[in-house]
Amino acid sequence: MTQASQTVAGTQANTALLSRNRTSKRNYSDMIVQAARDGNVSPLRQFREIALLKSRRNGFTPKEYYDMQIYRSDLSWAQKREFVGEMGSYRLNLRLAPPEITQMRGFLSDKLALTSVLTQFGLPTTTTQAVFATDRNLGKIRTLRNEADIVGFITNEARFPLFGKPVTSFQAIGTIGITSVVAGEGVAHLTSGRSTSVAALATEIVAHHPDGFMFQDAVQQHPKVTELVGPAVGTCRVVTVMNDGHPRVLYAVWKVPSPGAMADNFWQSGSMLALPDIATGEVIKCRRGAGPSTEWIETHPISGLPICGFVLPKWQSVIDTALAAHGIFPINGILGWDIAIGPDGGRVIECNENTCHTLYQCASGRGVLNADFLPAFAKVDAHNDATKQKFRNFNRAVQATLP
Repeated sequence: MTQASQTVAGTQANTALLSRNRTSKRNYSDMIVQAARDGNVSPLRQFREIALLKSRRNGFTPKEYYDMQIYRSDLSWAQKREFVGEMGSYRLNLRLAPPEITQMRGFLSDKLALTSVLTQFGLPTTTTQAVFATDRNLGKIRTLRNEADIVGFITNEARFPLFGKPVTSFQAIGTIGITSVVAGEGVAHLTSGRSTSVAALATEIVAHHPDGFMFQDAVQQHPKVTELVGPAVGTCRVVTVMNDGHPRVLYAVWKVPSPGAMADNFWQSGSMLALPDIATGEVIKCRRGAGPSTEWIETHPISGLPICGFVLPKWQSVIDTALAAHGIFPINGILGWDIAIGPDGGRVIECNENTCHTLYQCASGRGVLNADFLPAFAKVDAHNDATKQKFRNFNRAVQATLP
């Protein structure tokens, strides 16, 4: 029995839950040299571009400049300015869904609350078996209050395969997939191929996720997708915007898990990002790696089957599910939906109120502030301005009635 003694590259040992390893250091001198060679751009020009792209509009860090290969010789300066870093992405989302009029970021990031609402509206989503919560009233949901409750649930009550995740988290940090439990030994077998002590897992959950931890039925992936990429569920990030009173799809990215991974996030070594045609679901291109180590691949590295040209099954269901979900929250100008492709179609895994546009940029090689997207952003801006004016008019009317 081992507790995460072997891990997918990019994750930490000594933990059962998925976690990021930030101890590795980047050798920027090597990256500068390679960028100069591959992009035909001098180190001085690289430094100048990094400095200019740190602006409020773009919000770049040096790491992001190299990860997204902004130094590429085929990009004009105008095209480079279409890219945003993580901070630039955040500012864009704040602009398109201003907190002063949306006021629901906390709710949308609460996976338990969101799942309950989507279920009430009849949208396909995940099924919750139990939740660890120290002080939250969960009604009829099986509630676990301590380590003993968690051990008892996993050992005696859970349906497998089981997927666990924090109620509030991002980038799949803190997640775990469990395929089975050897009850007499107190050992859980994980989807990554490893095993862990159930008691140690319970201790880790209580220590690191006091705000809540969900246990859900593991989502069953469409067999055609599993045949291509393996059993780990790779969701589609479908980003939707409100235009002319209705949600529309801005773009979609298919997050292809690293072989042996428990989740589909791109920071895990070996993970891939594929760009599907939003009209057909056909994969146009697929990227593995970042920066100078980027590869544009045609086939899956394990199955050997073609990724480019693969048509994601039940694609219209994926699109319809994302649009229906955004329609419940029309005050939000932009939202990102992680949709799994099951045998019967799209299933909402979670909502990202601060969707990461760098995923699209990595998958497409194109900046999110491109000429095709700007008109959609302008429509969202206009709607937000009108909503803010309504709020101001209402406040003035209320003030006028006060003595």
